[in-house]
Amino acid sequence: MLHNNNRILHSFLLASGIYGLLAFSIFYVTENFILKDVGLQNQSIAISLNQFIPNTPQMQPQVPMPPLKPIDKIKPLPKKAKPKHHRKEAKMVQPIPKEVVEPQIQKVAVNPNPTLTNATPTTPQMLTFSKNDDPLLLAIKQAIDKNLHYPRKARMMRVEGIVTLEFTLLASGGVQNVRIINSSGNPILDKSALRTIFDSQESFPLVQNNMIIQIPIQYHLKG
Repeated sequence: MLHNNNRILHSFLLASGIYGLLAFSIFYVTENFILKDVGLQNQSIAISLNQFIPNTPQMQPQVPMPPLKPIDKIKPLPKKAKPKHHRKEAKMVQPIPKEVVEPQIQKVAVNPNPTLTNATPTTPQMLTFSKNDDPLLLAIKQAIDKNLHYPRKARMMRVEGIVTLEFTLLASGGVQNVRIINSSGNPILDKSALRTIFDSQESFPLVQNNMIIQIPIQYHLKG
């Protein structure tokens, strides 16, 4: 009976020791784990804080500044002198005097009493047709009668009349300054008389000098 009790006591003590050792191991392991975790947290917090804390620059030793050299005043650049253009004095060239040749004027003997020849133009001679006419006026009258044109209208109207004309007979041939000095009173006959003089001029005789001719032209119906 006593032996059984001792045996139970030994078993109890052994079990208690084993449990105690196991409990101590668990406590030790747990405490170390908690401490390590807290250390890691503190380390991470420290690292995080270090990111926000600015790094204080290290004070470098001051190096003494060398003394400043005085700045030399800037001297203005000298202006370049413009080259002076010296005008060349024109040399006076003395003109060579030319020999003046006096023109030889021929003396012309002047007649103190000159005779005027053809100084004044001669006035053309005037011839007027009449009963006692010279052969020149008769030849002119025949040429006019040969080329006389009696207007048909004047004949139908039984118009008659005499037209006296004046013209210049030229020495070179032909006539000029033809005009009516006495009208017939009928413009048809007057116009026909002027036309007759121009138509007859080629049949007029030639003269040595210009002559003024006055001659009548008669328009008369026969029967």
